[in-house]
Amino acid sequence: MKHLLLSLSVLFVAVSARGQGGEVMQPGVYQDGISVVKQNGKYGLIDVTHRVFTPVIYESISPFTDGLAKVKRDGRYGFVNTLGLEVVAPVYDSITPFRNGVAKVKKNGYYGLIDRSGREVASVSYDVITDFEDGVAKIWKRGRCGLISISGYELAPCVYNAIDEFVNKIAMVYKDGRFGLIDNAGNQIAQPIYKEIASFDENGLAFASRDGKYGYLSYMGDEIIPVQYDEISNFIDGVARVSKNGRYGFVNTLGQEFITTIYDSATAFSNGLAVVESNGRFGVVDIQGRTVVPCNYATREDAVKAFDNLTIVKKDKSKDQAAASSKKGTTKAAVKSAK
Repeated sequence: MKHLLLSLSVLFVAVSARGQGGEVMQPGVYQDGISVVKQNGKYGLIDVTHRVFTPVIYESISPFTDGLAKVKRDGRYGFVNTLGLEVVAPVYDSITPFRNGVAKVKKNGYYGLIDRSGREVASVSYDVITDFEDGVAKIWKRGRCGLISISGYELAPCVYNAIDEFVNKIAMVYKDGRFGLIDNAGNQIAQPIYKEIASFDENGLAFASRDGKYGYLSYMGDEIIPVQYDEISNFIDGVARVSKNGRYGFVNTLGQEFITTIYDSATAFSNGLAVVESNGRFGVVDIQGRTVVPCNYATREDAVKAFDNLTIVKKDKSKDQAAASSKKGTTKAAVKSAK
């Protein structure tokens, strides 16, 4: 019965420790042969023989993770190892758990990074360090934003007003009222010179504007569609309508103006066709850039009717040719049979 009560007591302590999120070691609970001892409101470490091998000087000791336990002394935090040695002196206002070999620390209102030996791989000088994603975190200093690697190297200096979330390792940056693009290595792939940059579309292109002109950027930051047009539409079936100096044409996703800006107006493509206007007369072009109905018609509707009639005539010709071919084949067969 005594052993049962002892087991229940240990179980209760263990449950209590878990109930506190596992953040503080509890006396009587051993982890890899190590537990804590409490004296006069302070904590130290003991082994299974109850030998105290860490001074009883800490306000709290957290459970060990990968051989290190966070300790608190005089309101500051550090780390001790399983030998009871302070590998990180308790000088920080806060410390996060180690992830990928680094921990974020705070001291006197500023943040930095340390490695498992306690070395400051990034100086405690930043206003903010975000969590790392793909080995990269955002940093702020004096109201400006940059990027830092998990090794503590500043990938991008704190010169931006804001950095957006990375998508496909590319993020939009905002600097002094203008937008640009950087990759997650900190390379500036598009200078912050644009009034607007939209998200990349399914073609891998991002709408951009500057000085009242419009175009599209590629993932490499190139103006694949030069920012020179007065108007530009979204891409539909790989084609966008553009306007320059009051004239309309079309570009493809390769940046080619395959129908030059020579028309007074143009509809969007539908079923591979668009109605265009030149000198007040209307015609039809196809998505390969060919003129299928010349601009000879007074209205758009007339141009469309002309195309429909042309299609009907072509279909009838095709039927006649097929019939003639069939008849010719029958005649040949008959002649051959007669022979």
